[in-house]
Amino acid sequence: MIYSDQLTSEAEADRIIQEFGESSYLPIMEMLERHFLVLHNRAQVLLTLCGIIVSTTGFSGRNIAGTSTPAQVLVISGVLLVMIAAATVCWGVLHLRWLTMQPGQQLKDWLLVSLKYRDFKTRVYRIALFIMLIGLAAYVMAIIIMLLDPNAPHYPPR
Repeated sequence: MIYSDQLTSEAEADRIIQEFGESSYLPIMEMLERHFLVLHNRAQVLLTLCGIIVSTTGFSGRNIAGTSTPAQVLVISGVLLVMIAAATVCWGVLHLRWLTMQPGQQLKDWLLVSLKYRDFKTRVYRIALFIMLIGLAAYVMAIIIMLLDPNAPHYPPR
């Protein structure tokens, strides 16, 4: 989502250079490293939540899915979406390309490439978060189905 008062990459780069100075690679790099650290920490939280959902499914997924066909579809869809979210965040956010590897002969050129890389990772994180929330919602709906009918038959004996 882009807010009307959000800076463009070009304007943000100009602001950063104005604040830090034309020859301030190191402080600018340290600032960008903090940005990436925030993204990576949030990605770790998302992966932890995905892991909890998958683990919970391992323990109770069979009981939830045994309630009804809609519960089966929802719990399976939920877990698949959560796994897609985890893969998305691993591929797009946790994938590394060092700031020192970013192209650009001049500070502003390098800064623009680095800001676009940060913004790409931010978009991927938001997409993964959205996918995980949809998966979690499906999983919770399956639990609600199970809880609304606690006496529903479970898997038939073999």
